Amino acid sequence: MLRLNPPYTLVQPEALLPDLLRSQIPMKPRLNFVYTYVEHGSVLGYVQARCRWRRRDEWTITTLSTTERAPARVWEALLEEVCRAAGEEGVIRVFAKVPESEPQAEIFHRLGFTHYTNEHVWGNLYFNATGATADEPARKPLRKQTNRDAWDLMQLYKAVTPPVVQHAEALTSNQWQISHIPRPWWLSQGLLENAYVWPDLTESERSGSTALGGFVRLLTGARGHWITVQFRPDQGNRGVCDHALDYILWKAARLGTKPVYCALREYQAEVEPLLEERGFHLLTEQSLLVKYIAEPIREQQPALVPFLVPNKGELVATDFPKF
Repeated sequence: MLRLNPPYTLVQPEALLPDLLRSQIPMKPRLNFVYTYVEHGSVLGYVQARCRWRRRDEWTITTLSTTERAPARVWEALLEEVCRAAGEEGVIRVFAKVPESEPQAEIFHRLGFTHYTNEHVWGNLYFNATGATADEPARKPLRKQTNRDAWDLMQLYKAVTPPVVQHAEALTSNQWQISHIPRPWWLSQGLLENAYVWPDLTESERSGSTALGGFVRLLTGARGHWITVQFRPDQGNRGVCDHALDYILWKAARLGTKPVYCALREYQAEVEPLLEERGFHLLTEQSLLVKYIAEPIREQQPALVPFLVPNKGELVATDFPKF
């Protein structure tokens, strides 16, 4: 079994039965997809995919699994099927996170998946509340993220993310909105979100700008916590990142003794020493892949012209003969 979307699938495992039940609820939009490989009446494997956050036209492959007796062709057939189904559903991109040492990674490349960056998954598997203060530490300059921050978060993302990654992910400001995850939990993803931002200290001191200097988010699921962090690479905002990690770990301690994970892209390597200081260890390295099913392009449209062309000359009365 390949879990192809860690650390998300580490903190909130993709159970097969709930996904099947959710996909059958007529009043709920279909966001989860499961396809099986059946041969001679026996199920030899299955693949799970789900829509990306706030995107019905993009899928992430979360699980790929086969039985021990399944031949090698089953892996490729499952991936071909999920890509074919994605095209029929109007999906334009399919994403997957594949471990670096995974021998099945070659199948993804043969089917047109391209690599756009690497990601290191760090974890503190024995995280607990021992030693954490009972009182909430000082939060400033952090503040709670609001929906008004969506545009500024998009600008922060563009400032710290390489162009090749931006092209592959094609994020919009809508995807930086606060998550309002509904309840009950068995009809939702069951994740609790705590997200904070801080102002760009360097730029605000220089020109009074209101741009954001960084962002940190804690997602808490059934099996663990997942931290996401990004900030502008200058001394002022790097210093706030230390405080942001301490505060978000205090928040995690209040929400339960569970493993804590953090995924860092290859261009975020400067955060790794900060995690090591807080008891994190490198767990795995994975390749981030994308397959373009279709891509919107600008198409030329014929220009509309007036049917009646105004006559700039003089109007002359015509004298018709009388009969």
